[in-house]
Amino acid sequence: MNSLTLNGIEIFVDEVGKYIQINDISDKDLSAIWESLREGFLGYELMLCFRDIDAPITALSEIGAEVLEDCIKLQVTPSDFSFCESSDVTLLRKADFTTFATLHDTTNPDCFWTSERILSNVDIWRIFTLRKDNDIIGYSTVMIDQRDSAIGEIFFIEADNHFHRKALLSAASQSAFENDKSTVIYMVDRANTNIYNVAIEVGFKEVGYYIGYQIKCIQ
Repeated sequence: MNSLTLNGIEIFVDEVGKYIQINDISDKDLSAIWESLREGFLGYELMLCFRDIDAPITALSEIGAEVLEDCIKLQVTPSDFSFCESSDVTLLRKADFTTFATLHDTTNPDCFWTSERILSNVDIWRIFTLRKDNDIIGYSTVMIDQRDSAIGEIFFIEADNHFHRKALLSAASQSAFENDKSTVIYMVDRANTNIYNVAIEVGFKEVGYYIGYQIKCIQ
């Protein structure tokens, strides 16, 4: 995504995917740039992200944005990290990307990070798979290259039981630390107690929150 400035506000634009992301914007500023967004980015999907600050409820209501994600922000450092190893969890092989992509897009049909977008930015990801009888039945992903070079971020954990979720999260977190990250963060949906409990066991602690609002198509 490219970083642009609109009326003094930084926005991130993916012109190919017709997607805009704006972080931590105030009520006043969101109202002020809304008409410019409509004029310049008609038909784009808009994502508004708020971490550890109050969202501009009035402006969001006025433009018709809906809650997409309501997450607890979790964080772990190497000193708190408790690794859980499993021989069934391995780094994704290039030859298996298509199989992973099908599983990922099926289990997360509405997420921004589709398999196509992951592939186009594959160098910033580490993907771990859970295998059984040569089939991929689960996976985890961690982004190891973002604006803050000290932070890795977990995005997806998909598995059908507690131990495998724990092993996948462990592998992804350990990979971030091995790539010189001092902290790993994970935004866990408030309703997803299975993942939350696994993260706590691995050593993650609550440090804040994240709320994402979405307009599927600017009109």
